[in-house]
Amino acid sequence: MPPTPSAAWKYFTRSSDKKSATCNLCGVNLTYIQGGTTSNLLNHINNKHPYSASSNDAGDSKKQSSMSSFLSTPNKVCVSESERITCAIAEK
Repeated sequence: MPPTPSAAWKYFTRSSDKKSATCNLCGVNLTYIQGGTTSNLLNHINNKHPYSASSNDAGDSKKQSSMSSFLSTPNKVCVSESERITCAIAEK
């Protein structure tokens, strides 16, 4: 059974000579030798485009939460801080 293609190829296009690959997100050209590993390609995605790759696509990238998710998640604020903020707003 042939090996599973790397997730890197979702973000890169191989050159015709198969010695390099071009990032589909920013156009940078990275060295790649067919039959080698795609670690340098995945490292590029994780380091330069961390929010473009989901956590299971390109290793340990961190996915940015959506604005609606951020706004709907209540912040844990102690009562005294909450009162201080409310008073500061009420004074304006």
